[in-house]
Amino acid sequence: MKSHSNIEIRRCRPLLGTFVEITARGHDERLLVRGIEGGFDAIERVNRLMSFHDTLSDVSRMNRDAFPKGVIVHPWTWQVMKASKRFAEESLGTFDITVAPWLTKWNYLPRRRYQFSPTASSRDIFLRRNYEIFFRRELIVDLGGIAKGFAVDRAVDALKENGIGCGIVNAGGDLRTFGPASQLIHLRHPKDPIRVAGAVRLRERAMATSGIYFERRKYRGKYVGPLLDGRTGQSGRELISVSVAAAECMAADALTKVIFALREKAAGLLAQYQADALLLERNGASSWMFHSSCDTSDGTRFD
Repeated sequence: MKSHSNIEIRRCRPLLGTFVEITARGHDERLLVRGIEGGFDAIERVNRLMSFHDTLSDVSRMNRDAFPKGVIVHPWTWQVMKASKRFAEESLGTFDITVAPWLTKWNYLPRRRYQFSPTASSRDIFLRRNYEIFFRRELIVDLGGIAKGFAVDRAVDALKENGIGCGIVNAGGDLRTFGPASQLIHLRHPKDPIRVAGAVRLRERAMATSGIYFERRKYRGKYVGPLLDGRTGQSGRELISVSVAAAECMAADALTKVIFALREKAAGLLAQYQADALLLERNGASSWMFHSSCDTSDGTRFD
């Protein structure tokens, strides 16, 4: 058995519509490799279950058949659906996974022949026994605003279950660190995404970032973006980014969409999840909300 001290192994694969990088640290190379493979397996499973693009996924089956008879889904999908409804209720509808019709109209999602009611919302989704999902009205769901964070959490679980005590899972900016060592996380400048705006240190903490710097486009002469306010269907058009740090990446992922729409009005929800938020404005100026768990010391700053 090959064993050394302070081994670090890093692997990267294209998954979830981005590049996923897993870094594991420990003393046993074989154990680290096995743990990383387990992490990628967990992410691939989430992708198969919750992809809007895959016609065989749980999401596609729900969109086809959850109205009017209901669909049995994987326990992980059921868990994410439950969390999505909770975030919708807590944000008073700002976070809503039923905004998919707008995203398909603006070509952020592939067009499907699903039927939907324009007034449907997360309130029309019901979670029944034995992992059954039922839609009270015709609607279309997309878990893209929360599933990536959930995948990161499941990958961290897999790493820990394989005996890995320290590392990081990074899925295109949705990431989670674990273990005693802190990790330096760099954030993109919202106006010039190839430039670093600043950095924070995280330890045993997740962070997710949402922005429209690469994805803003024109629709009928107006700029639109993929980050929507579920109450109005209006898209965020300002060139800002929002980063949220929380205990779990799924919560951080969902909260970025809420903060993007509500900004300081979401302070109560951040406090509820003991989360921090960092807003980077169009000009790169930064503003913290509940700056308590992220460290910007050690010479790191925002320019």
